[in-house]
Amino acid sequence: MRAPGSPVEDAYQAQLLRAHAELREGNLPAGQDRPGMVRRAVLESWRRSLSRLQDHPTVPSRPVLAAPQLESARSGHLFGPIMPLLRSRLIAPAVEAGMLVALGDAQGRLLWVEGPSAVRTRAESMGFAPGADWSEEAMGTSAPALALATGSPVQVVGAEHFVEAVHPWSCSAVPVLHPRSGEVIGVIDVTGDVGAVAPIVLPLLRSTALAAQEELRALLAPGAASRPGRTGAGAVEDEGAGHGTGTDHRPLLQVMGPGAPRLRCGGRDLELSGRHAELLLLLHLHPDGIRGAELAEQLHGDPRHEGTVRAEVVRLRRLLGAGGPGPDGRALPEGSRPGIASRPYRLLGEVDSDLRRVRQALDRADVAALLDAHRGPLLTASDAPAVVRAREELAAHVREVVLEHASAEQLWRYAQRPEGAGDAEVLMTVLALAPPDAPERSAAVVRLEALRREAG
Repeated sequence: MRAPGSPVEDAYQAQLLRAHAELREGNLPAGQDRPGMVRRAVLESWRRSLSRLQDHPTVPSRPVLAAPQLESARSGHLFGPIMPLLRSRLIAPAVEAGMLVALGDAQGRLLWVEGPSAVRTRAESMGFAPGADWSEEAMGTSAPALALATGSPVQVVGAEHFVEAVHPWSCSAVPVLHPRSGEVIGVIDVTGDVGAVAPIVLPLLRSTALAAQEELRALLAPGAASRPGRTGAGAVEDEGAGHGTGTDHRPLLQVMGPGAPRLRCGGRDLELSGRHAELLLLLHLHPDGIRGAELAEQLHGDPRHEGTVRAEVVRLRRLLGAGGPGPDGRALPEGSRPGIASRPYRLLGEVDSDLRRVRQALDRADVAALLDAHRGPLLTASDAPAVVRAREELAAHVREVVLEHASAEQLWRYAQRPEGAGDAEVLMTVLALAPPDAPERSAAVVRLEALRREAG
């Protein structure tokens, strides 16, 4: 059976209702994934919910916090001091669109529920109200419950909810983390009709959560001269060497961004062919050596191409041994160029690379150094299986660190690159972080409008 398309599709919702009937009858197979019937995360949540709520599969939530307890919980929660930010970034526009916004604590108790009065009244009939417990233990599958259970942004649509009273609703939610400890402190949720699970909602929620974490970081560290990851400040290890101008005389392999890959040796550049760049990169990534068959599989997708790899290594050795012509036509200095050993293949001598510097910046979450070192994708023209995997993994890691740690200015700088130009979540995060009068904010609005028009 094929996996479902959009969760809002009528056919998928009808399948969900049949699955609910099987669930009540005890016929839903335990331990078997049914991707054509129920999305994996939802199905797993259903099973957890069934074990906890077998006797009450349709009962709405009841308030667990009376008015005095609710006020105490609100005043003691970190959302309290940043409510102005949450109202301006999320609550006001969501309410204007006819949606509810709920803010819950780490236990799933709803502390604030705001929205149009008619929508709030309808929601209260299913127990979606301030003081109610919407954890998975109390209400089964819902977006706030699943976001807290998994620690990830999530959308739950219609009959994906465990409790039948919630089936007319859809919701999106993201957890919010403590800026220092990284622990979940609560959840932000948008609930309503199918508009609550529109493609733009999760990026908006995630950017709001990041802005909330940034605001809390400032509040928890008053007077700090700089804040890690947002100021763009911070020492860059051996910065001059990264551009070939420092005191580090190791060969520098340059395999990031546009232009031909190069090996910089002794102050001069050796332009590399695509295959030679791939070989040097893979040898650089395996400092302890790599067998010929494995290298063949990583380059050609088939270990039986070992003979081809052997010939390619011979040609690369000849190029490096001759020193190759530099830009001025002279051979590269003897002591500056690496050699290649056999059985296993490995580089002789230390070789630096722009890729290594990108990875160091990623490890430190140093966005300023990252954007300087990361000039573009890894060996863009390569289709070698190992290089393609490394390129995709690196791009995903760079995007994650930029979204989590960059300032608005740094995010906009990333958005100028091909990999960030059409990324709506990056642009929404710029809007969440940039001051109202910042030029980055206006430019991001224009870019988002263009993307929406292109998407129809």
